[in-house]
Amino acid sequence: MSPAPPPASVLPLRPRDYEDAARVAISWLAERHRKGWRSAFEDLLDHWRPEGPEDGWQLDEDGMTMVSINAGEWLIARGQIHARRGLRDINAYLLGRDGPYLTPGQKAWIAQLRERPLRLYRVTDLRPGVGVTLVDELDAQAEPQAVRERSGSRSARPGMLMGARIMQVGDATDGHQELSGAIYPFAKLREMQVLTQVRQVLAGAAALKLHAENVRVLAETEIARAWLAQWFEPAPLPQILDAATGDPVLLVTDHYRVREAAALAAALAAQPDVSGDAQQGWHRDTRGDDGLLRSLAAINPGRESDRIEVFYRTQRLADEGRAWFEALAGSAVQHLTCEMADPVGSLAHADEAGDVDAPTAAASPASGLPPEALAQALEQVIHRHYAHWCDEAIPALGGLTPRQAIVTPAGLERVKGLLREYEDGERRQSAAQGRPAVSYQFLWDAVGISR
Repeated sequence: MSPAPPPASVLPLRPRDYEDAARVAISWLAERHRKGWRSAFEDLLDHWRPEGPEDGWQLDEDGMTMVSINAGEWLIARGQIHARRGLRDINAYLLGRDGPYLTPGQKAWIAQLRERPLRLYRVTDLRPGVGVTLVDELDAQAEPQAVRERSGSRSARPGMLMGARIMQVGDATDGHQELSGAIYPFAKLREMQVLTQVRQVLAGAAALKLHAENVRVLAETEIARAWLAQWFEPAPLPQILDAATGDPVLLVTDHYRVREAAALAAALAAQPDVSGDAQQGWHRDTRGDDGLLRSLAAINPGRESDRIEVFYRTQRLADEGRAWFEALAGSAVQHLTCEMADPVGSLAHADEAGDVDAPTAAASPASGLPPEALAQALEQVIHRHYAHWCDEAIPALGGLTPRQAIVTPAGLERVKGLLREYEDGERRQSAAQGRPAVSYQFLWDAVGISR
């Protein structure tokens, strides 16, 4: 998807002149052409709705309201209706001499709905009650867009993926941008699916050398269908792979009783690939082909003074690391239990609960630690986890490292959005766990950018 051209229909800077354009148009169509409008609406939903259950629309009131808003705006922008003994393009019909009375601003709004594409955007910044900053998720070079959006800015979160149309009010030098009204938000577990589907549509259209207008309609239809499918299809489980090994991520923690603390510390200190101490814990690292140090195992103080916990990111690292550690420690430790957490299962459970960013039990108040101590322990884990973040290739940045991405305005905004997403998740998780939030300022400082 290339950047959208400037709209031919520039909206005047008089807000009341274009307000309610969609509502007025839909009311007129529903009153004057009740049968044709209903038929167009139902045909569109049948086209959007995926194959599946035949027992009707299993949507709550809020869901049906969103569907009505999005479908109504779609029809104004792209739809057709049987009216006056013929099939008519709804947008042209509304703006023609046989259409409803509309103010100049309302006409410009409806005309611009036709011109502006429905695209996929990532929320990178929020100004509650004022607006949002968006980046085009399918065009890494597109400039960030500052958009006025009072209602949506209260419900959006940093990192959210959504389909939207951005409207231009006033000209480029004396104006602003707004969202059109229809918004297609996606749950975290749906993001990869919709991005893959839209990219496949674009690639297929490019191979067939379709006209740009046809390509746009195909992509928009895929966005709408993927959005509606969230209510009818089970969420796809993501495949989370470890960046260093390529293995599926499985969080494995071995718990040990320490019998001889001095002997264990001496054995670890003698290893050239191990750093740390008994107070802060130890890390066993290896240098990858990319020259970056990556953790093989994290050996952390346990919840009791005579315990330690050895953490691994994958099953293979755990199998190899456990053999290495137990041979090294010998009788200085005694293995107690092994805990495993599947992040895919945790995401699926959270998504079923309606909150894909819900905190997991991995660091809950049930650990028995005071809130301040829990926050301090988590801060150490977070700092270690992100130790090389600035120079690691990140899929959300198109495979670039944060340091590489910040050299362009679009990349800089994406990095800032990623950090705000981390911080938003930490704020909500810490509130749920009743502990102080861990600051991510160290990552802003490490990459050398300001808020």
